[in-house]
Amino acid sequence: MISLVNDFSAVFDTCTLLPISLCDLLLRLAEDPALYKPKWSPEILEELRRNLQGPKFNLDSAKAEYRIACMQSAFPEALITGYESLSESMPNDKGDRHVLAAAVYGKADAIVTLNVRHFPEECLRQFGIERLSPDKFLTHQWHLDGDLVKNKIRSQAGECGKNMSAHLDLLAKMVPEFARLVRKSLGPQDL
Repeated sequence: MISLVNDFSAVFDTCTLLPISLCDLLLRLAEDPALYKPKWSPEILEELRRNLQGPKFNLDSAKAEYRIACMQSAFPEALITGYESLSESMPNDKGDRHVLAAAVYGKADAIVTLNVRHFPEECLRQFGIERLSPDKFLTHQWHLDGDLVKNKIRSQAGECGKNMSAHLDLLAKMVPEFARLVRKSLGPQDL
């Protein structure tokens, strides 16, 4: 049997890694080499750590560290280093230049983010990098292999103790178009 590998890689901005259900689904899909390769930098992980411990998520430091350690252990090849000297020359918002620099240095195809303002398309285009919302990114994954994506969601829902319908309701709050596509493909036996 031939195993397919997709060379498409995406740098995940911190905002896409914060909600656990979204992060978990993104990384479950990355387990299959036919879909894509996840990427992040030490600065992205540090920002994730700070936000997880901040007032909105309020995780204690041990839980935040554990979550990040699990990500790094599952995807050791995802870490991009060596990009730091490029950061100041990036044309996007100063606060997120490190993300674009990591994407350029790591030869990523896309940055997955909710932050449209800090990643204008004209800034990314010159590097051949696409800006994708998590909704659009997951919709692309769905079109690549809907059955695989559906199985990953089913597994995630089961591990969370939810049925598919309840889990899709949760995902719809973050990725509505994607959740709609998945729901539309389900039969009564799936819900």
